[in-house]
Amino acid sequence: MLTFGIDWDDVIAPLNDRAIEMANEEYDFDPPLTIEDITSWENTGRASVIKKYYNDPRLYDRQVVPQESKDFIRRLQTKGIVYIVTAAYPEYMTRRMEQIREAFPDFPGENIIMGVHKSMVNVDITLDDGPKNILKSNARFPVLMRKPWNRDLTGLLAVNNFGEFFTLLDQIKSSMIEDRVEAHRPAIIALVGPSGTNKNRITRELTRRDEFIMPRAYTTKEVNDGIHTQITMEEFVRDRASFIETTMYAGYAYGTKMEDITALMQLDRYIVMPIDLSGAIAMKRHYPTVIIFCKSSRERMIGSILEKDMTNREKTLRLISLENELKNSALCDYVVNTGKEDAIARILDICGVA
Repeated sequence: MLTFGIDWDDVIAPLNDRAIEMANEEYDFDPPLTIEDITSWENTGRASVIKKYYNDPRLYDRQVVPQESKDFIRRLQTKGIVYIVTAAYPEYMTRRMEQIREAFPDFPGENIIMGVHKSMVNVDITLDDGPKNILKSNARFPVLMRKPWNRDLTGLLAVNNFGEFFTLLDQIKSSMIEDRVEAHRPAIIALVGPSGTNKNRITRELTRRDEFIMPRAYTTKEVNDGIHTQITMEEFVRDRASFIETTMYAGYAYGTKMEDITALMQLDRYIVMPIDLSGAIAMKRHYPTVIIFCKSSRERMIGSILEKDMTNREKTLRLISLENELKNSALCDYVVNTGKEDAIARILDICGVA
């Protein structure tokens, strides 16, 4: 039976949202603060004023658990053993326990774990919004709950909501029993893997064939790769509801719109997409999706990253993410070494294309 370690603050119960509300009530911000203003885990930006509310008991009185979180925990309890893992100031531990009891009166008390050293908790799958907690986790599958303050973190399993988490859980279970998805048109062919594995080049080569087509993709990064359309972060946030999947990579937002995919699915072709694993798994919620993990030698991947026309900061983030991304191959339907000459032939064979 699977075990789950679920974070409390900003996963089960919103904390920073309530702190933002308190700051806007006390200060005359123009424009008002939003959750998007918390741009890092250290919170050194415009919203740094909210730190003072973390020691304010009024904040914890406002921290009400939404119904969707209650439904999430109850549903997850049907999948395995659930632990609520939470860090709380010593003076607020009693209040935190009361919060949990109020929201989940039947939750086992022995499954509530309080402490700052979350890495010491051994579970199969953990869900947390804290970058350090995820990077140090001993869980078999650490999963990041995407928030504005962890956008720079790349190469990890990440979800934007509870629905995506359950889809990821299904993918994890499938990988455990080696339940591989077979390719049949129309379907999504999701090319995932670390930076430097030539996913964009392979996508372009495949789409030269009639059997494959590439959807429009959007990003906040300034690009000229023939695959992505650049939009501003304001446009990305405004149109978020129209995206079927979104992800953050090296601080940039990426996404695909549902209307684009739905239209292409009518053409009885393979829709090939270079995408991260979390985005590919999100696609599985709506369309038949075959996930192909692209790998190459470490030397080739590192060299490709270093040669890319990007900032040193972005190169650093991609290099840091490399090892974490390589671990994701176990969750994919197929693995293809894109550093070999027969990579395209291998993908065509997977898709049953002569």
